[in-house]
Amino acid sequence: MGAVFKPKDLGRSGFRKVIKHSVRDLHPDTKDDVIKLLNSWDGTRSEERLKKMLGYDKAQEILKSINMKKDDQDNLNI
Repeated sequence: MGAVFKPKDLGRSGFRKVIKHSVRDLHPDTKDDVIKLLNSWDGTRSEERLKKMLGYDKAQEILKSINMKKDDQDNLNI
């Protein structure tokens, strides 16, 4: 079963928690680079860099995980 996040976890600082949880199984150096990339997101360019760093499948998995949590945040109007 996947992780469950409370609505309060999806606030501004809580969104970092979602990102860290999404990349928890990566190598520490890679994890730091991915977190930096996600925090300074620049659309398609950043998505391509993420795919180069992790491979297509893992990048899609992380983006899907983060987008699902972002959609939950938007729905809650937080």
